[in-house]
Amino acid sequence: MSDTNQEANPTAIGSLIRGQREALHMTVAKLATRVGVSRNTITNYESGKTEPSASDLVRLSAALGCTVQDLLGEGVSSNLPRFAFRAHVPLRKDPEVIIAAQRYLRAYDEIEEITGSRLHVKLRTFDGDDPLSDREIESAADTLRQTSGLHDTGPENIASVLEGLGVRTLFFSHDVKGLEGLSTMQGEMILVLLPDRKRAVERTIFSAAHELGHLVLHPHLFTDDDVEEATNTKRYEEEADKFAGSFLVPSDELVRVWKDERLNKHSLFNALILLKRVFHVSFHCLYRRVTELKLHDRMDWPVFVNYIKDRLGIDRRCRASKEDLEPEPLDPNVLYRTTRFDRLVHSAFLQNLIGVSKVAEMFQVPVDRAK
Repeated sequence: MSDTNQEANPTAIGSLIRGQREALHMTVAKLATRVGVSRNTITNYESGKTEPSASDLVRLSAALGCTVQDLLGEGVSSNLPRFAFRAHVPLRKDPEVIIAAQRYLRAYDEIEEITGSRLHVKLRTFDGDDPLSDREIESAADTLRQTSGLHDTGPENIASVLEGLGVRTLFFSHDVKGLEGLSTMQGEMILVLLPDRKRAVERTIFSAAHELGHLVLHPHLFTDDDVEEATNTKRYEEEADKFAGSFLVPSDELVRVWKDERLNKHSLFNALILLKRVFHVSFHCLYRRVTELKLHDRMDWPVFVNYIKDRLGIDRRCRASKEDLEPEPLDPNVLYRTTRFDRLVHSAFLQNLIGVSKVAEMFQVPVDRAK
């Protein structure tokens, strides 16, 4: 590495350091703190005035969630990962989350290369950034649903469905407030990260379908440099929500069940309870679908929340989370948590293709735990 470092152009290395840092929306001061140097040192690296040593590059790469080769211009791909975060704009600028996701993406790509096991993407995506009509969104969701096998496997197997479409899926336990899920892409690699909840797995199911919506409807989110500052983030979220709802609860099936079982004879609450036993998705998702299709007299969500609280015995004055407002919650154990990544790593280890330290690096755990 030292020989390569000596041959590398300090200005080029500085540009790569800056590119990695800016992709994470990390300030110079933040990077300096993570590396344990002054702001001026980072500035000098990035401007090419000072050439980082081999040990400096190791610390920089660790702080940026990349490899030393990436900072030397020798990485497998010069394209930085692109992300589509759900819900909270500030979260998109959390370097800790992005670094963890970037490491998982690189590890997944590497283990597939080592084992010779590649998923092939089977998504038909939209071009451009024009607003999409409800009909276009529902048509895209219905078409993908028919080819994905979701109808046969059920929403509890959403992770398996995603992998069948060529979308790698991992569950993570990082405690990040407001993080419902995120999707990232680098070249042909697509990865969706989902929180490993111990309750209200209905939200995890919806989040997975929501991220799939971004991948299908908004592929430019993963390629445009300035998308993070876009003013139509709300539209992207609404469109992805509509896709998720249609993907999980198709209109024709919902209308058929509604009519066959004469659910219009019930209160909205009881009708949704009965629908949940059919579709196995969140109460809120069913509420959106029923009101979108005008199957029941509309009740505004804040009003309906108070009604749910009354039915569940929750004091109206108490702030309730979505988990608290989920009648008849699914058993968390019914959610299939994919083990493909784990299997590939273990397979490579058993074949002596990788060692314990590489296992620890890929799982992002200490070496002792990897052992």
